[in-house]
Amino acid sequence: MKLSFCCLILILLGVIGGASQGQCSSAITRFQFRNPRHVAYQVQDERSSLRPNSSPSEWLVAWPEDGSTNYVELGRRVVLQLKSAPDLGKLLKARSLRPLRAITPTLFILEADDIWTALAESQLLALLPEVLASHPVIRQAAALHGAYSYTPNDQFFSTQWYLEHRNAKGAQTGVDLNVRAAWPYTQGRGVTLAVADVGVELTHPDLERRLMGGPSFNFNNPVASAAPGGSGSTWAHGTEVAGLAVAEANNGIGMAGVAPQAQLASWVIFTTNQHLVSDEQLMEMYQFSSNTVSIQNHSWGKSGLNQRGPSLLEKIGIANAISLGREGRGVVMIRSAGNDRGLGANAGDDGYPSDPRAIGVGAVRFDGRVTTYSEPGACLLVAAPSGDTGFSNTFFGLFTTDLVGTRGANPVSYFPPYQSLSDYVFDALGFSGTSASAPLISGVAALILSANTNLTYRDVQQILIHSSRHFDFADPDLTTNGAGFLVSHNQGFGVPDAGWAVALARTWPNRPAMTNITVVSTHQAAIPDDGLHLWLSGGGVPQGLNSVPTLSGTGPHPDLPTLSLPLVDVGLATNSIPIDLRGKAALIMRGVNNYSEKIAFAGQAGAAFAVIYNNTTGSSNGCPGGDELCLMAGTDFTPIPAVFIGNTNGDAIRMLIQTNTEARAQLRLNSTNYIFAITNTLICEHVGVRVMTDHPLRGDIRITLLSPQGTRSVLQAYNADTSPGPVDWTYYSTHHFYESSAGNWTVSFSDEFAGSVGSVHYVALTIEGVPIVDTDGDGLDDGWEMAHFGTLAFGPRDDPDGDGYSNAREQIMGTDPKVRDVPFALDLSRWNRNLARLSWSGVTNQNYEVWAGTNVTKLLLLTNVPGNFPVTEWFTTYPRPARQFFQVRAKP
Repeated sequence: MKLSFCCLILILLGVIGGASQGQCSSAITRFQFRNPRHVAYQVQDERSSLRPNSSPSEWLVAWPEDGSTNYVELGRRVVLQLKSAPDLGKLLKARSLRPLRAITPTLFILEADDIWTALAESQLLALLPEVLASHPVIRQAAALHGAYSYTPNDQFFSTQWYLEHRNAKGAQTGVDLNVRAAWPYTQGRGVTLAVADVGVELTHPDLERRLMGGPSFNFNNPVASAAPGGSGSTWAHGTEVAGLAVAEANNGIGMAGVAPQAQLASWVIFTTNQHLVSDEQLMEMYQFSSNTVSIQNHSWGKSGLNQRGPSLLEKIGIANAISLGREGRGVVMIRSAGNDRGLGANAGDDGYPSDPRAIGVGAVRFDGRVTTYSEPGACLLVAAPSGDTGFSNTFFGLFTTDLVGTRGANPVSYFPPYQSLSDYVFDALGFSGTSASAPLISGVAALILSANTNLTYRDVQQILIHSSRHFDFADPDLTTNGAGFLVSHNQGFGVPDAGWAVALARTWPNRPAMTNITVVSTHQAAIPDDGLHLWLSGGGVPQGLNSVPTLSGTGPHPDLPTLSLPLVDVGLATNSIPIDLRGKAALIMRGVNNYSEKIAFAGQAGAAFAVIYNNTTGSSNGCPGGDELCLMAGTDFTPIPAVFIGNTNGDAIRMLIQTNTEARAQLRLNSTNYIFAITNTLICEHVGVRVMTDHPLRGDIRITLLSPQGTRSVLQAYNADTSPGPVDWTYYSTHHFYESSAGNWTVSFSDEFAGSVGSVHYVALTIEGVPIVDTDGDGLDDGWEMAHFGTLAFGPRDDPDGDGYSNAREQIMGTDPKVRDVPFALDLSRWNRNLARLSWSGVTNQNYEVWAGTNVTKLLLLTNVPGNFPVTEWFTTYPRPARQFFQVRAKP
């Protein structure tokens, strides 16, 4: 890479404090002023709804009637400009205004005793012929133009690790949304977000201004308030959700939401008995105010293992919101993935988050690993932080808004200066679940739409994909798809970086219209019963051990046959295994330590897979001993495939391999495969598979989808659902985004437990995407490749210009793959009172030198910094002892 540098003189950034709080249940009053043209404002009238012993606000929120979505704040001083020098005393006679200062002979600042007097008098003066301008003083919002927002003054912002997870030196110490990189450009202004839930606390000091003017509605009781219908933790749910998304920032209290200037609407969709309203009312909810509400947050869904989704009426409402909402650009719907991971549930069995028009959101804990409850699924698009158990109090639950006082989930009263903590939940009382991760993504979506209002719902989905990152690289499920994007069934494409998302949104080209391909097979085929076996081969292997029934663990699965390898007895594997198991498999006896430790020790020793056999005693509260096959729970993150076999077979194999050096072991899955040859070329988006079977036990069935590029989506895994089926269900996968549609797609069905048998009757493959001409099947349009390279030799993962953006990314972003699209420029932003943040566009695996000094011609090398894509940063003390110049050099 060519050496680049930039010098920058330190600039101090200030913070503009938040305005005072208003009321959300008050009326709207219209005023018209002159400035110098007539301008009208809609003003929130708080006077009739002031709480006892409270004072009127010093500033009032007003919305100009000029088409602007940005509000202003009006004060009790008045600007008056006249055509000629006046007799001011005569003009103000009998008026409730007094002169405060003269700016020019014809321009004055007047003052009233309160804001409402100032509004009324300004409006009357504006009608006089000698008046050029008459209006209250105006306080408008302004964005700081640094690349990183200063720390907000909210009292407990430091506890919101999910927004910024850094130590005192600025180094990132865990997963976060990096919101302060987005806030200099937008904080969500102009976007309305609806929380469809049990209701939002309308008078919460961190939410009431956000609710002003929002289209709140109670779908359970249209004449009632959109506030929660009761007290306690259950009725606090909607308020907790709302705070994470849009809580007021820089008001000196509480917390900050991801999009603290977005408008909020409270939609009550639960009855007083905590049941969902009817599907007719839900239909109305989805399409309600769809040209005003840009984002809907749904932190609810089905529970349990059965397959269930929206009703016919709900589907109509969703379709209308997508096709007609936001003037045809589509309402952005955010859905929580579900919290039943411990039961073996999968988000793909819930028709709400798996809908390709929605954004399914999983939950990750503070270190980036998926939480213990967040349901996996090929349908998940992204994930966001949430609380989890088993860690320090700091990470039990997220800090967010609660019902005011002791009425909500936090029943504790606190002493000054922390008495306001009763209005929030945190630590052990904090908010957790995918219900908490979803509104964080809703907030990011609000930032995205605020940065670019012309984006469609598909654009928002894809910006989230491009801006997401993974933190848990030890997750064996994490894979790179055919277009070069990291994706997993636990987190989708990862956790979005809000700063990166907003940067992409500002220049994002709308994606072309989407089409789809559907191919159908009605060929009936039996699903082989008890399909996963351990196969032993070689001289001297008894016939009874040639094929041994197994039950797979919940981690890596042998969808493809493993190699035939020697099997080594490693006993109980309670500690590190001192044997070199490379090119071998491990035979392990159940007992003493848990399954995941045993498999991990085998993997660390180099084993390709592990076979764990049952003991004779079993356990009193778990899997019995003997020949019972048991699911090895807790093995989601083991590094290698592992299966469980019975005690009799395990003992026989152990005895065999003591003397037989020729025996070889292999894991092999017998399945029924449907192969669909696709000749149309699309850049893939969502891929759906509709399935009809007559199997009497759905939980026995494993269903996967393999793309022409070799990416495998697990649509259904072995689980405990005893219902028949899948009778008629459509699974969706996000894992094939930006792959080419051309080639053979394989849908595989296997039965992983003996006893129940059935057949597949119908399979339909639907691929959504954008049509391209792609003769080499790499997902890059031939015309795009020839225009930029003059050849089809480059692939989707290549990065010819070395800017960190692959060809697949650059094609979607509409950028030139041969030119570095982000300039190599420095930014210096104040991070806190002690540190400043120096940042620049960076590339992973690139090293950078940081130089500094008071004389630009004699800079000294301070440090070397490893590159990080898309932004590399370095922290330095603030303020520095003298004026400083900084220079960064990219080293080859």
